[in-house]
Amino acid sequence: MYSFDTYTTTDFKIMQFFFPAYRRFYIRGKDENGNLIFACKYVTEEGLCSVYDKRLKMCRNYPAKKISYPGKLHEGCGYKIEDKSFASYMKKQAL
Repeated sequence: MYSFDTYTTTDFKIMQFFFPAYRRFYIRGKDENGNLIFACKYVTEEGLCSVYDKRLKMCRNYPAKKISYPGKLHEGCGYKIEDKSFASYMKKQAL
């Protein structure tokens, strides 16, 4: 999981203070742009949720059909980014 407004460990701790549900996440690392990457401590080695009945709304809604923000996904995320802009549509039509 990425967070667009969380840039430092301190920002992350503040987010967890104001939103206790996010205490389930930990900082897994940073991408090549320095953005923090988070992981859930309740995901098992098999990739399953160990607290399925208490999962967050974003987890219940996974996989979402549409994500409305730009971004880059880390390997193994399970999502893919498809450019749906008018320019990309026109480019495909020209092929």
